[in-house]
Amino acid sequence: MPYRALIVGGAAGFDPTAAEVLQRMDFADTVLLPSIDDALAAIPHERFDILVVPLSDMHGAQLAMLDRALRRAGTTFVIGTATRPDPELILRALRSGIHEFLLLPLDAAEFGSAVERLLARHEPRARDGHVLAFYSGKGGVGTTTVAVNVAACLAALHKPGEVALADFVTGSGDVRLHLNLTPTYDRSDLLQKLDQIDNELLRSVLTPCADGLGVLPGPEAGELEPPLDATATRIIIDQFRQDLAFAVIDCERQLGDGTLAAFDASDRIVLVTELTVPSLRSTQRTLAVIRRLGQPDAKVAVVVNRQQSGEVLSPADAQEVLQREIFWRIPNDYRTAATAITNGQPAVRQDPRSKLAASYRQMTEKLGSPHLSPSRNGHHAGGAARIAKLFGRAQRRT
Repeated sequence: MPYRALIVGGAAGFDPTAAEVLQRMDFADTVLLPSIDDALAAIPHERFDILVVPLSDMHGAQLAMLDRALRRAGTTFVIGTATRPDPELILRALRSGIHEFLLLPLDAAEFGSAVERLLARHEPRARDGHVLAFYSGKGGVGTTTVAVNVAACLAALHKPGEVALADFVTGSGDVRLHLNLTPTYDRSDLLQKLDQIDNELLRSVLTPCADGLGVLPGPEAGELEPPLDATATRIIIDQFRQDLAFAVIDCERQLGDGTLAAFDASDRIVLVTELTVPSLRSTQRTLAVIRRLGQPDAKVAVVVNRQQSGEVLSPADAQEVLQREIFWRIPNDYRTAATAITNGQPAVRQDPRSKLAASYRQMTEKLGSPHLSPSRNGHHAGGAARIAKLFGRAQRRT
């Protein structure tokens, strides 16, 4: 059966680029309608393989109606367009069933690649793996270290080839350093072939490590590469979910559209923090953004890294500031952690009998259980006055 497309007025700018590309791709019929309301009226009665809509012209009710219409249609893929990459707009669109985002004016090659990717997704999914997104808005708190060790623990619990670790940090990232990698392929190689992504391609670019862990490192000269956008993030995570039991994502530190898309596509958002005022302030701001974007509280796990006795702030103080329980506390063990990085391996392999390794294994088991989620009950009220002085108005705004 020949493919059909529907383009809503304004979605492709005011040039014929989209229609011309679709014609070259042997689409038998491309329907042009002036408004999204006209498109919503047509979708239940006609079959369309590709729908192109103008995101900036759509309000919340129309996005919700489009989502319902797409669920009933089943096989219609949607490309949303806008004149600027607004992160909240993109995230709202992705949640409403829109599969790809492109900037106006449309680039013919990018539009054609997006259509090819969507048409290739007609094949049913083989599995539904789990995705853990690790993030901290403040550098230096050990987010990559935590992600690497959790990925290593998951790999030890699963068959070889069932777990992957992906470095989404702008620049080369630190995953290469932590695992002493000299990879043949990296993230940039996958991005160049994103329109061809499948199980075989994904596994071919992963660097094999101990216990069958596959790693997608950042490029060597990653400073020249822009951050992953929402579309690329979604495509890669969707393929991970389809092919693997678990994927661990070391997220970009800026809350751009790529990081927000990773949050949205993940099963767990692991926020790594320390018991210091700057780190908790950063976590506080991140939690506020996550709540504003409608992510469920149970999806977020706050992990305190490098906890040691005698710190000015306690875990109870952190819970008071963040208004949620601490999911896990990782003990400070500088010697084991530093030796592991120097030797290019996870701490759980460097010294598996250490308290640090035991803590990582226990946390991983808790993160990997679908039945356990962080609770908002049991906040500690003590020390509220002292905390208010430390964090001021930021706590009340959150």
